[in-house]
Amino acid sequence: MSQPIAQATIQVRIVEGHFLIEDEDIDPPAFPAFEEADDWLLTTHNQIAVCSASGEWHVPEALLQRWTTTPPSPGPGWEVHQQRRCHFSSGALNILNPAREEIFGTFDLETPGSYHVRAHTTDRDRTRRMIDHAATTAGDQPIRGIEKFLIQFWRAPEHASGHTSTATEPHASDWLTDVTTLERTTRERRQRAHDTH
Repeated sequence: MSQPIAQATIQVRIVEGHFLIEDEDIDPPAFPAFEEADDWLLTTHNQIAVCSASGEWHVPEALLQRWTTTPPSPGPGWEVHQQRRCHFSSGALNILNPAREEIFGTFDLETPGSYHVRAHTTDRDRTRRMIDHAATTAGDQPIRGIEKFLIQFWRAPEHASGHTSTATEPHASDWLTDVTTLERTTRERRQRAHDTH
């Protein structure tokens, strides 16, 4: 059975509803805008944003893997996935919070260039309900161990244009926004999810 050639498990802290994976060469850093309620993985040049199922303060686990070719299906427990494409200038990645005041860990792709990025997670509605319920009794302590992500990288052919989106999984080109818009978008996503239940 094929295996990843590198992997790291990192505990991330959800702030403002998401966390970032950024190439250390990113310049200037910006904020992603999640346009659709079911869109939780965004990429642009040197940056990935992963949106949590819940806006509550909590600590998910992110398992990052590097593969030489397309990874096999990870099996049971990873019901949801989205795939994007991203170009990294150095290949040295930092996993951090949106304010960039705390780095949770690092992951080295070893080679700069374009990569497929496939993220898996568990059922997001169930995860959100579990986190929101746990938050009612958590007090001052962050909730741990409920949400998990598996994020896989493997090399992709270089695009002449250098764009990171794909025709099969497009996302908005105007993905940059300010903190106020990001916070409003996060609130609206939570409200839409609440209204549907």
